[in-house]
Amino acid sequence: MKRIWKVMTAAALALSLGACSTTASPEADVKNKSDLTLEQVFKNTVQADSELSSVHMDMEINQVTHDEANEEGSMNMSTTSSTDLVMEPMTMYQTSTVNMQMDEMEGNEIPVAQVEMYLTEEEIYLKDNMQNEWTKLPNEMADLMKDSALQESSLPENQLKQFQPYLDQFTFKQDDDTFILHLSLEGAQADEILEEGMGMMNEKLQASFDGMMEDISIANMELKMWIDKESFNTVKMELQQNIEMKQNGETLTMDQTMKSEFSKFNEIQAIEVPAEVTESAVEMESPFGQ
Repeated sequence: MKRIWKVMTAAALALSLGACSTTASPEADVKNKSDLTLEQVFKNTVQADSELSSVHMDMEINQVTHDEANEEGSMNMSTTSSTDLVMEPMTMYQTSTVNMQMDEMEGNEIPVAQVEMYLTEEEIYLKDNMQNEWTKLPNEMADLMKDSALQESSLPENQLKQFQPYLDQFTFKQDDDTFILHLSLEGAQADEILEEGMGMMNEKLQASFDGMMEDISIANMELKMWIDKESFNTVKMELQQNIEMKQNGETLTMDQTMKSEFSKFNEIQAIEVPAEVTESAVEMESPFGQ
């Protein structure tokens, strides 16, 4: 993962860092002012991310869906997750909760799922609140989920890869502790980000979206990143986007907000699947057949 990341970011930097020589505008009452340019901060952040061996992520995703053909109104789905991630070998432990709310429910949320997961190089184990037992995923599903985790747009390094061509459009500010990068895109440029994200997926993941992407567009998106002045690690990130989907002549719109906080940089030494999980897990049958 690190080797691929270094090659891709080196190639990207060579193409489009020429116009990023401004320093960060200070917020009010900034005492610890830095004279580093956006180009320098970006390079240092790329270096810090390439050397990252582990990280903890807390994430909150809120998604409001409006269906013009549905008279009952909108549906709000929220997901919170806590993740420990070790890069090499790729291992992950995650807990997540999904809640759903609809207009006619008068503010009451329905808990859809609570999931606990261990991901290793070879296996994935899941337990949800419905079955309340550990399940070992078949190899085909595990491979897809691992590829998805590696390419997950929530990771700071993948955000840098996707948005790097638009670096000269970032606003660049600072407070005492962080550099603050902010980018707004709409129309064709936002759609390019969607296409680039698809291009980062492997063939199996792309195939799962086959025939769907031409009906999906991003009206606008905003990205905001907070980068620590000392370590150059990304400590917080917010992504907002408005997505439009065409289906059977109708339009479905989705307002999505993703907020992430990152900590424990290089502090997590290893993630091991407990014996009670591996010994009790029931193997799931492959949905792809024999």
